[in-house]
Amino acid sequence: MARAAGVSVATISRVLNQHPNVSAKTRERVLALIQQSGFRPNAIARRLAHGRTGLLCFLLSNRDIIHSFHSRVLKGVEDYCQQQHQQVIFTTFDYGPDDAMPADTLPRIVREYRAIDGVLVAGTNYPNLLRYFAEADLPYVLFGNNLVTGGLALPRKFAVCFDERAGAREAVEFLAELGHRHITFVGDLSHPWYQRREQGYRDAMESRGLRPASLDIRGDSDCTELGRRAVPLLLRQYPRTTAILAQDDETACGVLENLEKVGLRVPRDISLMGYDDISEIRYLKPALTTVRVPKARIGWQMAESLVARVAGKPVRLPVLLATELVIRDSCARPASRS
Repeated sequence: MARAAGVSVATISRVLNQHPNVSAKTRERVLALIQQSGFRPNAIARRLAHGRTGLLCFLLSNRDIIHSFHSRVLKGVEDYCQQQHQQVIFTTFDYGPDDAMPADTLPRIVREYRAIDGVLVAGTNYPNLLRYFAEADLPYVLFGNNLVTGGLALPRKFAVCFDERAGAREAVEFLAELGHRHITFVGDLSHPWYQRREQGYRDAMESRGLRPASLDIRGDSDCTELGRRAVPLLLRQYPRTTAILAQDDETACGVLENLEKVGLRVPRDISLMGYDDISEIRYLKPALTTVRVPKARIGWQMAESLVARVAGKPVRLPVLLATELVIRDSCARPASRS
């Protein structure tokens, strides 16, 4: 094409990149040849020449790709990228906290990081992966609630989080306003994200002079099954319970199923509340009162922050987003129960 136009390859490049240092006559001649030939420039190559590809990677670690929570986070990422003319690719990665990085199983698109501008890190993660990104000088933004560090504190660097403790406090305050005094938290307290929710529950109970009653059930990765297992234990250990705050909506589904099997109706006999507001609970009867996590907003904020980091702009991280109490049909004033 350069030979046909009678110009150098550098001049062709300047025209394609709208460089001002090209005469109007030459620009018109080059653009006419481009149109006649049907030439389409390689967008990735052009972006690489400018130091950026416009391509982000959404990396979901140690999680089931079909789970609706992270699918909504990804939807928020895609919405932002579409608006900003960015591209996002999705991949998964299973690893452990002691694995050396880069692991052989680390996705190639991440190991060969010049192909992407940065990584949106979701799922369950550990510090070893973040250290690798820092050493590789690969920009990232983390969904911070599921970073496992051995403590309850949320990450303070390059993270977007939601306020789990505040959401649980609001849930307990709502139940207490209905008149409940015997509220039980049900969850697996081996995970820091459920520990934070239980801590918010405990804060609210103690602030009202109520005795916390936490049922810690472990050893089951299926949260619905964990909820089923909780019911007989709860009725033995905390028989005065009039309301339950489950660690998440899936656990609440299992609790609801087995409460009905033992003849307890929600909310007539016992109130039930979930956490997350996942899409699947729309099919529950009664409709589940829950704490809504702004999943799409998390994804949007992660993408917005990463694009700013890549561009070298100031970024205010960490970001802590608020939850929202969603009142439906599964909670009512306490009734006396034998």
